[in-house]
Amino acid sequence: MKFIRRTAKVAAVAGSLALVLSGCSTIGSDTGGGDREAGGKALDEVVIGFAQRQVDAPYFAAMVQIAEDRAKAEGWEVRVQNADGDAVTQIDQAQTLVSQGVDVLVVDSMSPASQKVQFADIAQEVPLVFVDTGIDEVGITTVQSDNYEIGKLSGGLTAERIGAGSEITVAVLNGGPDDEVVGPQRQQGFLDGLEAGGVGYEVVAEQPAVYSQDRAVPATENILSAHPDVDLILGLNDSMALGALTVLEDQGNTTTLVAASADGQKEAIKKMMDEGCDAQYVSTGLNSPELAADEAFTIALQIATGEAAASDFEPVIHTEAVGIDCDNAAEYYNADSLF
Repeated sequence: MKFIRRTAKVAAVAGSLALVLSGCSTIGSDTGGGDREAGGKALDEVVIGFAQRQVDAPYFAAMVQIAEDRAKAEGWEVRVQNADGDAVTQIDQAQTLVSQGVDVLVVDSMSPASQKVQFADIAQEVPLVFVDTGIDEVGITTVQSDNYEIGKLSGGLTAERIGAGSEITVAVLNGGPDDEVVGPQRQQGFLDGLEAGGVGYEVVAEQPAVYSQDRAVPATENILSAHPDVDLILGLNDSMALGALTVLEDQGNTTTLVAASADGQKEAIKKMMDEGCDAQYVSTGLNSPELAADEAFTIALQIATGEAAASDFEPVIHTEAVGIDCDNAAEYYNADSLF
């Protein structure tokens, strides 16, 4: 394995899906970031902890599966904890993993604001790598999508579908009160994409669905009971948008459009691919759990085996930003993908 120097760009992964290093964010190792090196262990002696925020959405479950499959294939151990959407539980689980002596801890943060102090303390005890959602100035690095940019790209594609000069109402399915960073970035990006595409909008409702397709169903029902003629339901990920689409289909509503600001879940892509440019599901943005998890665990292994030090990595590593709609859905669809 090769590690990533601060002056380097990450090599292309899975064909054209490149990872780009970004030095403009402040998420990094200023609070220690695991500068205690774990390194020097043989690969078959390495134990990586993974404190996952939840597994009731396919994106998060896919990251766990990727880590477990890779550990089995390469001969190291991963210990997974599922916080089930609770920030306090995640801290407790992370501390448990540290007490068990993991060499590196990988975390998908549930609540960057409320967890900052605790994870800063943990970063003094064990090298800490964030995936998907990081915490400002804590840990070695964060591997994530550019949430604002992918949201904006998806919003721009939806604007093309609706048409410049249009005025629409929008309802949003969001990540709930603990979603202080990722969700707001995705939402603002999407809305800015609409505006840049010449579409005026009014957000008439917001409901938490916590990135879960199941939870999006009652949330969408609540929205439609108050706003039956809403023009667009925006899910901040594909799982929530797919839940909204299920409700619309069940109610025989073929006029309200659905879009996601992020993820590129294969079920959503297949909707656009099969139904074409008249599909009720309009657009999404690429946020690959395969790319993010693979890179995060590569970094964790490099730290654990001594191939790299914390200072070798940029504070943020962004996966490629792509908007996906009917025109390029086939390019990004993989029936065999975990996600």
